[in-house]
Amino acid sequence: MYRIRVLLSLLLIVAAALVVPGRAEAAAAFPKIDAGAFRLVSGNTFTEYGSRVTALERDPRLTPVGLAAVLDGANRQGRNLCHSTYLTASLNPRGFCWQDGEDDDENVWIPQGVTGSGDAQSAGTVLNGRRVVAATWHYSDDSFIRVSFLDLATLRYRHVLLVEPTADGNFQAVAGHGHGLFWYGNRLFVATGGAVLRVFDLSHIWAMDTATAEVGRGTDGKFHARYHAYALPQTGAYWYEGGGCASGTGDRPCFASLALDRSGTGSFVAAEHTTRGGGRIVRWPLDGDTELPKVGTDGYVHAVEAFASPVWGMQGAVSYNGYFVISGVCPEYADEIGNGVDYPSCLHRGTGGVSTTTWTQAPRNTENLSYWPATGELWLMNEQLRERVTVHVGWPG
Repeated sequence: MYRIRVLLSLLLIVAAALVVPGRAEAAAAFPKIDAGAFRLVSGNTFTEYGSRVTALERDPRLTPVGLAAVLDGANRQGRNLCHSTYLTASLNPRGFCWQDGEDDDENVWIPQGVTGSGDAQSAGTVLNGRRVVAATWHYSDDSFIRVSFLDLATLRYRHVLLVEPTADGNFQAVAGHGHGLFWYGNRLFVATGGAVLRVFDLSHIWAMDTATAEVGRGTDGKFHARYHAYALPQTGAYWYEGGGCASGTGDRPCFASLALDRSGTGSFVAAEHTTRGGGRIVRWPLDGDTELPKVGTDGYVHAVEAFASPVWGMQGAVSYNGYFVISGVCPEYADEIGNGVDYPSCLHRGTGGVSTTTWTQAPRNTENLSYWPATGELWLMNEQLRERVTVHVGWPG
């Protein structure tokens, strides 16, 4: 009888692990799913955009200036943490607030993705020892995306507008939500929309005339980037063959967040946003030599694994050595989804293919996550109006 009871107990545990919960829970199954049909293409975008960038840079006014110039010319001042993070105090959260105006009373610019020098280089620094945070912001109507580069030594930062070189020898603003980004080597990867991953090379940063709101060659003959002093041009792109994406179903999982994983041979994970559980987290391989997604012999970038997340309202996910941290709804607020109230987010942690548990409350509307293994820092950023923080704690794994 004892053996039967033990067997029944084991069967109940296994059955519970296979059930995707009907609501957000403190602990839940995190099953692996088939990623065989998930694949990306880049077409000839790197050739096309590369030639356009080269042509534009024949104009001496668009000679690349480098990231150091952007940081050295920073015109905004971040502040020490000025809002509650809701993170458990024992985690010793550290970080910063943006300049007072960037808390933004009217949500004109909204932050989304976070990455930094701890992603860019395995040593954790760039430009001979600088620790830098980079973050995406989208304009309220998704007509513009900017990236902020902040020097952690001074908390000074500068916004750079993302632009797309056009076939007519000009450039235009990159539109979209700026869902997430990661920095790998000298490249930024930005999910500008759910189905497109755009690539930007930091060796091509252009100084702009700041006099007008125009983007590209203005009526005055000068180059502008909507009042921004610098513009960063797109150099390539990846997308699903045929275009489009769908969250939670089909073979084109949407990109709602991005995060680099420096464990193993290197990869990045993209997470979908879903109101309830079941959003997919997909791992894509990287090629350390090219600093680009690794292309198979058939010309496609093939996902290497995927998981169905039990976290409701999933906004971001990051992994290291198979261990994940996911931002989303706290179990205690699951029944309040859709009531128009912004509650604290929660961070959930667990092992891919096994389960997740709730770890700690986090800033309201926490978005993307970034893990810097050289320093053990797990960075996160939120978008909540007048409560915006960029903060780090230690990795939980």
